[in-house]
Amino acid sequence: MDKIAIISDVHGCYVSLKAIFDDIEKRGIQHIFMLGDLVAKGSEPDKTIDLIREKCEVVIKGNCDDIVSENAVTKEHFWNKNKIGKKREEYLKSLPKFYDFYMSGLKIRLMHASPKTTYKSINIYDITEALNKEIVDMFEDEENIDVIIFGHIHSPFIYRLDNKMLVNTGSVSNSCDLITKNEETNLLASYLILEGEYNSNDAANISYELVKVPFDYQKEIKNLENSDMPNKDMAIAELKTGIYVAR
Repeated sequence: MDKIAIISDVHGCYVSLKAIFDDIEKRGIQHIFMLGDLVAKGSEPDKTIDLIREKCEVVIKGNCDDIVSENAVTKEHFWNKNKIGKKREEYLKSLPKFYDFYMSGLKIRLMHASPKTTYKSINIYDITEALNKEIVDMFEDEENIDVIIFGHIHSPFIYRLDNKMLVNTGSVSNSCDLITKNEETNLLASYLILEGEYNSNDAANISYELVKVPFDYQKEIKNLENSDMPNKDMAIAELKTGIYVAR
């Protein structure tokens, strides 16, 4: 059986990325796929890109990667653009929006948010009457796809509708997993382990495991406080509360 670690939404947080990679290495996982949003929000987008290029064999473009490399508008976008430099910017521009492969007979599609855009997706926790239709719409033009794995919403889940599987990895940084135990608060980075027969179109065992890893988010908060990144208060608030801050 082969194992693939699938990560998403690092957002320039080298501290949380290192914690995730350390956990993946301890488990002996050889394949690492990345679903986008390498940059924005974090203090070290340059080091983050370099480590992802070193460790990940598949990297998908996220909305933040698109914004910073091609559609920068805010001071925070341009701060990231200047921080990563021209070569890394060109790397972000070159990233694909999808990646397909077989695992234990199932055709799997990786994407950042949805088939139509990297900027918007569904959230399984937003319970509405329209939710099932939105899930069906995810597969509307993907009839030959059995499983969609995506990131973007920072909330991990595994959901089955009819014969389709929809899986979210959660996020490596700025996650929605904040826990307090014995008066100590921890922010948990999240990723997915997919286990099965890699690149096989024959039916076989397959499993999906969501993994949550504590990391030193206080260190990243200090890094941000000591940086000159515009709008850093928003990123700090997300790290402190585990709640998304609209920009």
